[in-house]
Amino acid sequence: MALLNGLARLLNEEASRNPNFADRLDALFSSAPVGKTAQRQRAKPEPGNLPDAYAEFWSRGESEFRLWLRDQPSCVLHALIRRHDLDATRRSAKWKDPEKLSAFITDQIRSRLARGSAFLSSGDTPQRDPTI
Repeated sequence: MALLNGLARLLNEEASRNPNFADRLDALFSSAPVGKTAQRQRAKPEPGNLPDAYAEFWSRGESEFRLWLRDQPSCVLHALIRRHDLDATRRSAKWKDPEKLSAFITDQIRSRLARGSAFLSSGDTPQRDPTI
């Protein structure tokens, strides 16, 4: 990279001193084939900026939570899946549809929260675990 940067600086200096050289350089680069443009990188949300999915699930309830998730951008939904390790097989990695992603997240969180409920007696109700 240092070699290419040095070459570019040298070409720029010579082009600024010699207008004929600058014209020839422009002609050379204008006839060069145009390659693919670099794809724009999407801004990925930082882990600190992600909403707490479990707290939202408890405060909103399942149906409202699912609707709330649909309003989130797909990059946030994918970040939530990664943060909480909801998809070990990464089958949802290429999904773009927010409705499909929100249904997946809701189902995974609901199943995680229901783990162990089979061991409760019939009179017991699952309580929210404050450590989650």
